[in-house]
Amino acid sequence: MEKRFFTTPRTARFYLLGNTLNPTKIWVAIHGYGQQGKYFSKKVEALLVEETLVVIPEALNRYYLKGFNGRVGATWLTSDDRQADIQDNTNYLEELITSIHTQYPSINELNVFAFSQGIATACRWYAESRFSAKKLVFWAGSLANDLNFNQYKNKFNSSEIAYVFGNSDEFFEASKILMNESLFLNANIDYQLVTFEGKHVIDSKLLKELAHDKRK
Repeated sequence: MEKRFFTTPRTARFYLLGNTLNPTKIWVAIHGYGQQGKYFSKKVEALLVEETLVVIPEALNRYYLKGFNGRVGATWLTSDDRQADIQDNTNYLEELITSIHTQYPSINELNVFAFSQGIATACRWYAESRFSAKKLVFWAGSLANDLNFNQYKNKFNSSEIAYVFGNSDEFFEASKILMNESLFLNANIDYQLVTFEGKHVIDSKLLKELAHDKRK
């Protein structure tokens, strides 16, 4: 048996929050495993201010969370033919954000928020993107350990990076967090490790502080 690949156009779903008339700032909010954009939107409302548009791309691969019907979630990739999914995700995000910039020429600032599984996808896209972000907020997830961060250190160092974890995150003990931090440390990428009281969740108050420079 011979395996081959064929690239075909695909209809992607995304959501917009906030200023859809004349935004000057956008946040690209990339969800985690098993989430849907419309539900994830509720978790990122803290990103909104008057001049902000939040763009929420939904992963291309959807599935039933339990059994054969009911609630549907989406995933950016699995272990099966992951390289093809990685490239599709990178192309998808770049084309979407290019389209948003074309539609809204008033935009002069890009920021990225990524949660859980979405962090690795965000890293891979951002590394190759023609866009530069003011802020990168990576929340409760692993970095892309297949990415050569040394190669892209100037790109990442052009952004303010916050790497955020709850101190009771059931998926990330201290050693796993440190293992991920080492990818930044070994590449001399500047970042701020931020912790909060909580589990594998998004703390709206902290997110608002990080997004709008309100931390004391």
